[in-house]
This record gives sequence, structure tokens and C-alpha cells, in this order.
Amino acid sequence: MCLENFTLHFSAIQDPRQSAKVTYPLFDILFSSLCAVIAGAEGWSDI
Repeated sequence: MCLENFTLHFSAIQDPRQSAKVTYPLFDILFSSLCAVIAGAEGWSDI
């Protein structure tokens, strides 16, 4: 699956965060978390 496909699917998710407090785009957080879980991460401390 291409990165563009992930971007397309994740773009449907609304970002509930306050825009002034956003450091990283929601897509970056979701994609990094997904990759970490696939690699065996079991919690936020692993990610």
C-alpha cells in the first residue's frame, strides 16, 4: 500500500485539537503510531 493511500484514508479523520497547540500534524502521529504497533510497540512508552 502506498503512502498516498494512507494519506487518503487518514484524511477523513477530524483533528479535534486546538490548532494553536498543534506541534505535529495528526497524520504524522497516526502513521508513526501505526508503524510502531506493526513493529511490536505495545504502548506509548514504546512508541
